[in-house]
Amino acid sequence: MNVSKTATARFAAVVEAAGKPEVISLWTKPEQDKRFMAAVRQNRVLTIKQATVGSAKDFGVVGFLREKNSSYLIFPKSLDDFKNRRVIGIKYDLIQTPGPIGRVIKPETAEKAKRNRNVQPAEWEPRAAMPTGETHAAKHKKRFKVNIRFAATSEVVEEVEADSKAEAKEIAVNRADLPDFRRGTITRKVVKVRASD
Repeated sequence: MNVSKTATARFAAVVEAAGKPEVISLWTKPEQDKRFMAAVRQNRVLTIKQATVGSAKDFGVVGFLREKNSSYLIFPKSLDDFKNRRVIGIKYDLIQTPGPIGRVIKPETAEKAKRNRNVQPAEWEPRAAMPTGETHAAKHKKRFKVNIRFAATSEVVEEVEADSKAEAKEIAVNRADLPDFRRGTITRKVVKVRASD
């Protein structure tokens, strides 16, 4: 792709003409992401080249470029007017935050919440330590070591071609990338408690 070093366009002007973009994360091969590939065909993708060395500023190029240290923005409208130009002055505050991915989960009933009290959302943070009052100061407390096991689950779908289910499983496991556990479910369970020496 030929990109002129002299012909430029300001990012703010691109946003004004084509609407606020959103960042797309490619967790699978781009060809498997139908929404992303539709945006590529409609010329709505801007590749942001991010310099990792030196003081060069980030700049954008219209189209999908497979390069290291790049991120991708999808615009609501076509970027045809900005083809073969460097998009400069990237303002990340003009980028729209993408909405949640996946199905909507309804709030649990009180009864279900009691049964699943060990399940924590991915954003779980440990509880603050209970304040120790003066009434407990006189009593000597024992020390314990408590092993807590955290387990995260997240499900991804891999589409593969194979001659059998066993072969399909093997291909999918070898091909699958590590999923984003931020939207997964994290459980915690005490597996061992022992007195400390």
